[in-house]
Amino acid sequence: MMTLTLGLTALISGCSTLPSTSTDPASPMSSSTSSIEIIEAEKTPDSLAPFLEKVSKDHQIPLNSLQKAFEGTKTIPSIKKLVMPPPPGFQKNWKVYRSRFVEPRRLAAGQKFWKEHRTFIEKTAKETGVPAEIIVAIIGVETIYGRHMGNFSVKDTLTTLGFDYPDTPNKVARETLFKNQLEDLILLCWSEDKKERAFQNCLNQKGSYAGAIGLPQFMPGSIRRFATDGDRDGKIDLRNSPEDAIASVGQFLKMHGWVKDEPIYLNIQTDSETMVTAKNLADGEPKAKLQVGQLVKNGLLKETDLPSNTPSLIVDLPSPNSSGGTDVHYVIGLRNFLVICDYNRSFFYAQSVAEFAEALAGEKPTSVAKKPVKKTKPQAKTSPKKKNGSEASSAKTASKKTTSTN
Repeated sequence: MMTLTLGLTALISGCSTLPSTSTDPASPMSSSTSSIEIIEAEKTPDSLAPFLEKVSKDHQIPLNSLQKAFEGTKTIPSIKKLVMPPPPGFQKNWKVYRSRFVEPRRLAAGQKFWKEHRTFIEKTAKETGVPAEIIVAIIGVETIYGRHMGNFSVKDTLTTLGFDYPDTPNKVARETLFKNQLEDLILLCWSEDKKERAFQNCLNQKGSYAGAIGLPQFMPGSIRRFATDGDRDGKIDLRNSPEDAIASVGQFLKMHGWVKDEPIYLNIQTDSETMVTAKNLADGEPKAKLQVGQLVKNGLLKETDLPSNTPSLIVDLPSPNSSGGTDVHYVIGLRNFLVICDYNRSFFYAQSVAEFAEALAGEKPTSVAKKPVKKTKPQAKTSPKKKNGSEASSAKTASKKTTSTN
């Protein structure tokens, strides 16, 4: 479950709880990073030994078992490069970001996945209140339904980021975050099987360069707190069990406050006056400080069936334009938009999930929130259409966590 926004911004959410990391803000690992090679590993950090001693003492795990399991642990230089902040002058680009996820190949894979697991997806949607297309969309945005789940040892990844994070302003906070995730990984694996070989294999399972695992890219902490045994085989396997992944995404969103039948976002009026108002109200924070009634009075919405006190925020989605300036697309985010931000703390991510979900469901965009309409079931072939529903996120949350939103 992840949440980093550019440089691991809030990797602890759905991604389940951690921010997405990469040279592109909040970019889920499904982009193109899954094929990155793991180059020259470095030696085990000296500070790992006292960490293992503390984990042993705190959780009554034999220190000898931990020391054996962590023999040969390495830090990975390529991971440190991937989590570095973008260079000065970097411009976020909503149009390019969206195009990576709301596109024909991913849409076709999503329709296929939905068709293959329709009964279980619809069962999960009914139990959690989370629409089927949102569950399908998040798994699609994260890993294209398991095609790109990462090739890094989760143990080595979390050791790298927890003990040798790059020299950035948030280095201390980031290292604390990933040490906590490494502790969660140890506890998760120890609870699954205490035998030496099984314990080591679990620690070394493959994941993203931020340590996220499986089809929905949950961080270890999110697996411990929110993952569900969907297929009821007695274990949670987010890599090999679509049912476990589906149930876990639904559970994550439900436990983070998903509001049944409430839209994810609304389109605003686009005249020049309301655009200025939107700009003034958009503060970039993933917090619902506004109410829908205020936005109607300000002319951003003409009408809505939502209660006037429905929490909301203005979401800004910038893209560079051909004249060297910036074009900004604004939407009104509602409570479910913020729930998706808990999965992956990025406005780009949440809006991409929303629009990908709309394309999957074959919905058309509207500028007004109408009373809930029953979603149509996926067809074998659908062409993507735009706008109106919730993307990550992640994630991840073991704990998806914090920081920039676009």
